[in-house]
Amino acid sequence: MAASVAPSPSVPPALLDSVVSFFHPRRVILFGSQAHGTAGPDSDIDLVVELDDDTPPEMLSAKAIQAAREGYHDPVDIIPYRASVLASRARAIGSFAHTVLRDGVTVYERA
Repeated sequence: MAASVAPSPSVPPALLDSVVSFFHPRRVILFGSQAHGTAGPDSDIDLVVELDDDTPPEMLSAKAIQAAREGYHDPVDIIPYRASVLASRARAIGSFAHTVLRDGVTVYERA
């Protein structure tokens, strides 16, 4: 299965490549100020990582998140979700997941 990584000016290619290589996600969604084009010099990068439903629990841990961003030292928040959990939570209008799916920018999607 081929993967498409389309680096965004707001997501450094090295970070996106690392996240994709580590998690093998369905998709990666940029949200927050970087996605809206309102980032300032102190803004971090916010990513939701949508994973397959059979992803092991340890891939959702803080340790996994740290490993996924290894080598990237600027501020970044990586929030992994199983696909069904993200979809379920997004059904609640106004929820975090709903807002991310509505306003976020997909910077990677598995082919």
